[in-house]
Amino acid sequence: MLTLFRGLSDGPAVMPRITSPGGVQRPLAVPTLLPIKRCSSKWNCTLQLAVEGSMLIDPPDGSPPPKWARTLVNAANARNRARGSQEDFLMSDLEAAWESCGGCCAVSGMPFDFQVVGDGQARRPFAPSLDRIDRHKPYQRDNVRLVTSIANFAMNAWGDEPLHQLATALHQKYGNQTPLAVRGPSDSDLDNIATIDAERVETDEGIVSFPPRPDLYRPILDLLQGGPRSSREIENALAERFGITIFMRRAMQRSRCPAWRNHVAWALVDLSRDSRGTGGIERIESKRAPDGGSMGIYRLARGSSVPPSPSRAVSSG
Repeated sequence: MLTLFRGLSDGPAVMPRITSPGGVQRPLAVPTLLPIKRCSSKWNCTLQLAVEGSMLIDPPDGSPPPKWARTLVNAANARNRARGSQEDFLMSDLEAAWESCGGCCAVSGMPFDFQVVGDGQARRPFAPSLDRIDRHKPYQRDNVRLVTSIANFAMNAWGDEPLHQLATALHQKYGNQTPLAVRGPSDSDLDNIATIDAERVETDEGIVSFPPRPDLYRPILDLLQGGPRSSREIENALAERFGITIFMRRAMQRSRCPAWRNHVAWALVDLSRDSRGTGGIERIESKRAPDGGSMGIYRLARGSSVPPSPSRAVSSG
């Protein structure tokens, strides 16, 4: 429910707070009353008080759910299937994550918004994004939290602690920065790109996002159960499985190596019998690749066994 302290007409010095269904109160800086067409019944309001600078987004419990929520749920299920998991991530699981974070980033407390920055693949840094708490488990209710896309990208690269250090340093230097208030776009204006766990890579085509390397491990092991495969075959099969587009596959790093090929190569290193690897696979020879250069031939390491595919878990809550 919406809880205001003192009169809103008293001016910007008033610090209203919004109370989530879980009883958590969040301060809202520089309040602006904005009328909205509808508001979740779980927040019991006819006028929504928005932080100045936020672009209002609808909660996921609408009928039908908003586009951003449908896109995230679909993307989570697609990633689960690509990883070999039959776990179903439901709209009710996303609603539970929204309730848990009070409609704000679970890491920073920032309100979500759809502000567009730049023209790259990930254009909305403050949009809701699904972050897995344990990367080795599928998207499921007890293993996800809603965070801003920019926080998710940073944590995938370096973890939580460096992000906290950066946020503290930025606040010490600049204090509170509050942009102008803007209305959020309608569903029809939103793109279909859903931000879930991803690793961002700088290429000649701009920043591209790939699945985290741990998500590639199980599919690689599954492929090698049928016998030895070349690195090119593995690269192609994973691209099809994870929906890597032609554009993303053509993107080059500074070394002039295709970024997707390099990403898969590091996943193979992670699994190889190498000082850096787990020993699950081994490179048995090298051959000339059809497009020039060389490619490795890989197989399951002798004596290694492939664990069974993740089974469908019972959703908690």
